[in-house]
Amino acid sequence: MLALLFVVLLGAFAAGLWGTLLRPPAYEVRGTIVARPAPDLILIRHEAVTALGMRAMELMAVDAEPALLDAVAPRPGDRVRLAVRPRNDRIVLLRIEREE
Repeated sequence: MLALLFVVLLGAFAAGLWGTLLRPPAYEVRGTIVARPAPDLILIRHEAVTALGMRAMELMAVDAEPALLDAVAPRPGDRVRLAVRPRNDRIVLLRIEREE
């Protein structure tokens, strides 16, 4: 019985570790909202994001779930902190917070 429990726990640990290895990392980005041209898109003027190879002040398009953006209601000029992840040729929003 203990051996079975050990195997199940070891399998669950391995599955969690494997999922972490397969998922690309998330990156923190700080910047200013420039526009929200569509319900699922924001444009950000941001600080340097060296991990993504982006210099400061480039305009970055970030895809997002509309509900995620609606909860914060970002407006042009708002300072924000984002967690983003690259997906194919796009940048996808994971989290957004307004900075005071």
